[in-house]
Parts: sequence; C-alpha cells; structure tokens
Amino acid sequence: MSLNAYDLSAGLFVRGLTNLKAQLTKAEDHAAASGSGEAALLDAQLAAEGPMHGLASGAPADLHLYTLAAQVHWAAEGARLAIAQLLGAPRVPAANDAKSFADLHQRLDATIAYLREIAPGDLEAGLERAIVIEHRRGSMHSSGRQFLIAFAIPHFFYHVTTAYGILRNQGVRLTMGDFLGNWGAG
Repeated sequence: MSLNAYDLSAGLFVRGLTNLKAQLTKAEDHAAASGSGEAALLDAQLAAEGPMHGLASGAPADLHLYTLAAQVHWAAEGARLAIAQLLGAPRVPAANDAKSFADLHQRLDATIAYLREIAPGDLEAGLERAIVIEHRRGSMHSSGRQFLIAFAIPHFFYHVTTAYGILRNQGVRLTMGDFLGNWGAG
C-alpha cells in the first residue's frame, strides 16, 4: 500500500486532532481534580521570556506565545485551511472564540468531520496546484506538495506540540503515548 495525498494531509491531521482531543480530556480531568479551573488551563501559555530566549521581562507582546485555547484553535484551523488551500477552495479562518473545553472539543469534532468528508482523489490534484501564500513580508509561491511538506504539516505540529507542552507545563500528566496515540503504547 502506498501513501497518498489524503494519508499525508487530512489523514495525518485527523490523527493529530484526535490525539489532541484525548489530551484535552485529560486536561479537563486535571482541572477538576486540582481545582485549578478550566479558565486557568485555557489561558495558560509558554512565555518567551528569560535567559533561554535572550529576552528581558516585559518583552514585546508579539514575542509571547498563544494560549492553550489559541494553540488548539490554530491546530484545527491550520488543518482545515491547509486542506482548503490544496482543494483550491475559499479559505476563511473561523473566529478564535473558544471559552471552554466544550468549545474546543466542538471545534476539533467539526474539523475532524470536515477532514473525513474529503474525497482522497480530490487531494491528489492539489499536490500539483500552484499555491501562493500572502503574508506581511510578501508572498510565497510553491506547489501544493511543497506547501504541504514545508508549511502545512510543520505548522500543524507546531500548534499541536505547543498545546501538549502547555498542558505538561501546567501539570497535566501526559506521556509520549498521549501525543502519539495508539502508536505510543508500549
């Protein structure tokens, strides 16, 4: 069996988001057991301050990382928008307005459902599609294949990994198995 565009994009994103959902469930249990509350975890972030980062206290706000809620939002949105890009579909980011674990689970469930509805054959043509990404420093031109490998997948895992790191930093008992899902058992 060979890998196809679906396996390398939507399939990979579904697996990562499903594992992220399981991590959030453990985070909910942790918040309830510790009494720390849902809001404290949702607002937690890794700060880009201190000697390791070469930044002094009071570093500019744009150097601070997103909250847990925002990391989960952008993991889901990154996956959804990447697939839309490969399909040549309109890409309109959803509002980053989750206020609870239930909101985050709903966002992840909706994204997973969307990704599972994609016809694998539709993504094959997307690998050869010309992609142009506009951003504040200019624009990037690539094929869909380059976009997926060099941007979409690393972007997705940046947010999934940072969410995992925030949860670990906040005392949620997660293991590599929680990150890898069923491949981490053993």
